[in-house]
Amino acid sequence: MIAMRRQTVEQGRYLGGRPPYGYRLVDAGPHPNRALARRGVRRQQLAPDPAIAHVVKLIFHLRLAGHSKAAIARHLNEQGIPGPSH
Repeated sequence: MIAMRRQTVEQGRYLGGRPPYGYRLVDAGPHPNRALARRGVRRQQLAPDPAIAHVVKLIFHLRLAGHSKAAIARHLNEQGIPGPSH
């Protein structure tokens, strides 16, 4: 677990799974493992998703303004903003 955390923090590596809301996966060059790189495997990293960035900013703005998580969710639903699973 410590090695995985170190790869994430120090090397900026994305270790898999669904990207967090507001982020997307982008190419980060050849895989650091030479055998995988020879097979064409590419490294991926997280980058902000410009299509969702305004929603993430809104969520943080509302939370910092004192709105509850439930109130934020209601607001997003009322505005017709799709959730992360859409």
